Amino acid sequence: MRTSVRFREMCRTFFSRGFIAYASVVVIVLFLVSAIFATILTPYDPNQMDLTSSLELPNAAHIFGCDLHGRDVLSRILYGARISLTISVLSCVVGAVVGMMLGLTAGYRDGILSSVIMRYVDVQLAIPPMLFTIVIGILVGHSIFGMVFALSFGMLPSYIRLMYGLVLSLKETDYIIALRFANVKSYKIILKHLLPNAFPTMMVTFTMNLGATIMQESTLSFLGIGIQQPTASWGSMVADGYQYMFNRPLLAFIPGLCILLVVLAFNIFGDSLRDAIDPRLRGKL
Repeated sequence: MRTSVRFREMCRTFFSRGFIAYASVVVIVLFLVSAIFATILTPYDPNQMDLTSSLELPNAAHIFGCDLHGRDVLSRILYGARISLTISVLSCVVGAVVGMMLGLTAGYRDGILSSVIMRYVDVQLAIPPMLFTIVIGILVGHSIFGMVFALSFGMLPSYIRLMYGLVLSLKETDYIIALRFANVKSYKIILKHLLPNAFPTMMVTFTMNLGATIMQESTLSFLGIGIQQPTASWGSMVADGYQYMFNRPLLAFIPGLCILLVVLAFNIFGDSLRDAIDPRLRGKL
């Protein structure tokens, strides 16, 4: 009963922002459904070229028209959503898991290992994040897994430093000190007490990083470092379409608008989730 009451209270707090919170959820769900059911929602192959339809204007058959190679823009938008969301989720999951484990280790274990981990974080933070991600992206190739590696590697410092600070604070609380004096095994303290208490804050960071990762993946694809043709990607679609901004503006505008909406939706969702998890922080971050 207490859990259900708390859940309802969290939902009430989450949607206390009104329309903007509801809109963020709708946008996220809409794009997730579009990505999952892309094969059902469009009758066209996103990679099939038809030069007779090159740069065709929007019509009944092609709602958003066709690109230079005669490929249906709507089909590529839907399949591009699948690519962008898959890369974003996988990158954030890998980055969060590895970063949280390293942060837990550095925060709980004093000594050489902790110093090595945190000095590595300092070194990586000294390099501009986008430059670092571009270099890693060039080295690991242009596949989905290459992008996941590059993006997750680039976000490690944020997760490590946040988890490190949370663990340093939590391990000085009375109940953690009492557990250590009672000779409770370290892994039990970490898994049963430190990790659950730090998880809500990390969950908020994870949610907000989803939007940032989509932006980074789109940037890499726009620069020709990310997903390569003919695979549909929002960033590469913007790169292809901006050449026709004056006579076919939808080719760049539609994928660019999708990127904008998803990034804003994830940021608003993460901000609202933060308020719901800890209402004391409302309006402070």
